[in-house]
Amino acid sequence: MPFQTIAIIGTGDMGSAVGRVLSEHGYRVITSLDGRSGHSSRLAGGAGIEDAGDLSNVVGQADVLLSIMPPAAAEGFAHSAAAAMAGQTPLLYVECNAISPARSMRIGAAVTEAGGRYVDGGIIGAAPGISDQPPRFYVSGIETDALLELNGKGIEVVSMGGEIGRASAIKMTFAALTKGTNALRTAVLLAGEKLAVGRELREEFRYRLPEEYERMERRVPYLAADAERWHGEMREIEDTFRAAGISGGFHEAAAWVFELLSKSELATEKRADMVPGRRLEEAVEVFMRALLDDKLD
Repeated sequence: MPFQTIAIIGTGDMGSAVGRVLSEHGYRVITSLDGRSGHSSRLAGGAGIEDAGDLSNVVGQADVLLSIMPPAAAEGFAHSAAAAMAGQTPLLYVECNAISPARSMRIGAAVTEAGGRYVDGGIIGAAPGISDQPPRFYVSGIETDALLELNGKGIEVVSMGGEIGRASAIKMTFAALTKGTNALRTAVLLAGEKLAVGRELREEFRYRLPEEYERMERRVPYLAADAERWHGEMREIEDTFRAAGISGGFHEAAAWVFELLSKSELATEKRADMVPGRRLEEAVEVFMRALLDDKLD
């Protein structure tokens, strides 16, 4: 049956933008704002997402639930949602978070044991409206065909077949490069500063690798806004790689970098209020203060 009501938990930058485009395509989009931040509540209201009360009410009204939240919260929320499913009409639960295939399998088991239907998912790309390319929702599991209804409605849905974990795997491996590279760039710049060659190092990048230096200038000054969430994502990638028999050390280090950035003065920013035109040197100076002030294990 076609979806009528879609629940999205939570309504951060990605979740609210997805809710907005689905609402624009005629779906009723609901959420639960219980315990959510004022920022998430404002984003939900601006996107036309209806607060349906507590989680039990949301589960009871929705045809499908999209879980879009920081990876550290995904499994705990899934167990809460599974408990709320008791006595309700079977719900299609779509795990959209940046988590390892193993964690997705555990969540799937909890959801199906509660009587729900489960889809493993992974989102690649910026939130709808940020770029000309819609985000791709990779999905896997025996229920994936139902999600194809949403394809072309502000998002692109790509089926990875019937095996739970495949959608999470492509998310993990893709983000391992994109976000992992940003962590490496930051670590290199911090090492240069700590070794008292920061200015010279930046000049050499500008001279020898101008395209790479432009990427540093564009991305590194704004990483702190996402660092707390990406720290958890790097841990999920680390676990994914180790389970595949590949060193997780790269992303253990990347997690360290993002944890450091999450303790910096710039970590209080939201994407909507980031200061445009921030110079790379300014950001590195802030990150260095965090490095000197905090002793990470």
